Amino acid sequence: MSEENQKRLIALMIGLTTVCAGLFTWRAAQIGSTAAFDDRQSVGETIKVEQQDVDVAVEAVRQANQYNRYLAEYAAAAELDAEAADALAAGNDDEAQELSMAAASTRATASLRAATAGVFGIKVLNANLEDPGPEPKPFDLEKRLDELSSEQATNLLSPGELDPDVWADEANAIRVRVRDFSVWVLLLLGAVALFTAAELTVSSRVRIGASAAGLVVFVGAALGGVVQPWS
Repeated sequence: MSEENQKRLIALMIGLTTVCAGLFTWRAAQIGSTAAFDDRQSVGETIKVEQQDVDVAVEAVRQANQYNRYLAEYAAAAELDAEAADALAAGNDDEAQELSMAAASTRATASLRAATAGVFGIKVLNANLEDPGPEPKPFDLEKRLDELSSEQATNLLSPGELDPDVWADEANAIRVRVRDFSVWVLLLLGAVALFTAAELTVSSRVRIGASAAGLVVFVGAALGGVVQPWS
């Protein structure tokens, strides 16, 4: 092959390598914008998750305070029962009956108020609030927090299950791909430098060696950029 044709082929390789480097740069910028979107989604969902946690905590504290009131009213009902027992022992049947009715009414009112405040969750719908029983219902704050979180995640206005870590992981994965593209672009620029040196040299040996080295770098970088991070 004549020296002129060799230089034409080298010029063609310079053009192909430059186009490939530009294509990789465009692709890196394209997926980089996706990483920015994923970052915004991650931040937005993180804020929503924290807001939900705050709302759940505030609601749980409110219900705990209502439960304390419920216990206080049950304690008052227990005192009325004790007074009714004393009145019955003293032979005051009418007074004992009134005190017993007052105790039952106090428990019913306390149970209805607590249920209305959501203290016992949706399971209380199956309970008989008119006859709640002599003992107060239990209240587990940790369990109630879990129930409130579940209720909030499934209500009609809920944004659904939020997982900001998924978006953050996707953004980080994309940044790895962008970094890989940067590496391949640098290698392609190195190939351009080798081809340019081969085109400008007057030594046929240097021209062939630089061209071969540039071709190896070009093929390796082109294949690496397409196979690994392109998809």
